[in-house]
Amino acid sequence: MHRRTILKHLALAAAAPAALSLTRLTAAREAPLRVIVPFPPGGGTDVLGRVIAATLEGALDRSVVVENKPGASGMLGADYTANGAKDGSVLLFAGLVPSVRYYARPPEEVLKQLAPVCPIARSPYMVAVNSDLPAKTLAELVAQAKREPKGLTFGSPGNATPQHLATELLQAACGIDMLHVPYRGTGPMMTDLLGGQIQLVVATVAAVEPYLKSGRLRVLAVTSRERLPKYPDIPTVAESGYPGFDAQIQFGTYCAAGTPEATIAALNQGINRALQTDAVHAKLAEQGFQPTGGTPQQLQQALLSEIRDVAGLVKAGKVRVDL
Repeated sequence: MHRRTILKHLALAAAAPAALSLTRLTAAREAPLRVIVPFPPGGGTDVLGRVIAATLEGALDRSVVVENKPGASGMLGADYTANGAKDGSVLLFAGLVPSVRYYARPPEEVLKQLAPVCPIARSPYMVAVNSDLPAKTLAELVAQAKREPKGLTFGSPGNATPQHLATELLQAACGIDMLHVPYRGTGPMMTDLLGGQIQLVVATVAAVEPYLKSGRLRVLAVTSRERLPKYPDIPTVAESGYPGFDAQIQFGTYCAAGTPEATIAALNQGINRALQTDAVHAKLAEQGFQPTGGTPQQLQQALLSEIRDVAGLVKAGKVRVDL
């Protein structure tokens, strides 16, 4: 074979892997961005996830598809993302700790499975009870719970979910012990609260608000340090006799560990652009959320801090982790 022909073939062979890699990256950018919500439709996580996803289409200049993958208190959605493509085409939308699987492991283990992308928003919880419950204030609820240990039941979207953990923190602060009833998401939990099968939930404003006007629920307190501007007549837990109490759910986005830093940076920039728009601020405010935004490093530090904090509840036996 002619020397030039041989050199040409060698050059093409050497360029093939790089060309293939470039083709794959281009295909990943052109493919729809799949936003994974690890809970059923209708809950606070789903509502917020869809608001963000709708705005990301313009910010990233690509189509975005929301997929609900509920189950095992967030494990299924988190594991699906962690085991998925490492090209930024799958984005998990979840609370700071995206899966109970991580509570029983050293915090740094999380980073071997999921890469933080961007902090999204935070929201206080509402302590809501069925309107048939006699308690009109948090103090009255605490008094009833102390008279009837395990006599009152509270629901959560699943074992070790942020709502469950917030309720356990509330119980610890108030010195009460209620019976936990885990559900497969916020929707079924709220249905049973309305029906009287459970008496109390600690849930996001987005989950509780639709039922307030009907009078079927009563909010005894909010868990933030300050009252909500939208509901100035509802006291905080701190004002109700438990100074310093503060529990809020924080959301962030994650992709599979091993995703290139440049891809994560591009996603982060797009999400931050979306969060800075007036439209997103208005939509999030309607649902009781406050946009945060920030860097992957900020989300990582918040994530590791929360895992360490929650580990105390796990060790105390207040939260069971099924691996």
